[in-house]
Amino acid sequence: MLATQKDMLQLDDSLTQMRKNQADLTTKMMDLSGSLETLNSQLESSQERMTTLSQKLDDLQADLQRRFSVLSGQVTGASGQGPSSPGDMYKVAYNDYQSGKYDLALVGFRSFLSQYPRAELAAQAQYNIGECESARKNYADSIREYDKVLQSYPKSEFAPKALYKKGIALQQAGRKADARDVFRRLIKEYPRHELTKSAKDILSNE
Repeated sequence: MLATQKDMLQLDDSLTQMRKNQADLTTKMMDLSGSLETLNSQLESSQERMTTLSQKLDDLQADLQRRFSVLSGQVTGASGQGPSSPGDMYKVAYNDYQSGKYDLALVGFRSFLSQYPRAELAAQAQYNIGECESARKNYADSIREYDKVLQSYPKSEFAPKALYKKGIALQQAGRKADARDVFRRLIKEYPRHELTKSAKDILSNE
């Protein structure tokens, strides 16, 4: 009788331990299931990033091919290989500028100027180089590029614009006194220009 009770107690302990082990196993399986879900989610996220990167790479390759075609057409003069006019070459660079691709725009505008320094769009291309540098917060570089507009294309419609933007760039660079001198020059040389009022307002608010 005592032996039977002892066996029953041992059996009860064994059942309790089995239930505990089963509960532990269930917890581990739930943890494993959660980990698998997390890994699956991370895999899906990685696949999405890979798809995005692949699309960006395709876009970049197409962009580079387009630029190669432009330059190839300009150098060889071959038809069907890219734009054959200064306007088309300028448009490629300007589209990059409008899209915020300032590095590519700079390459395009400079290539344009190297081939067509006296083209109708040359002054605007030089001005846009200054705009690109200004957008990238390279104010010292933008000042130099605006100066090139004033030096190379002093009678163009972009000369007063370059002068005004030079003053703004000088302000951004912390050169307040130099900026005031530039704004005064704008007011003196272009008293009727639309930007002259803005220059006057800046000076009056200092």
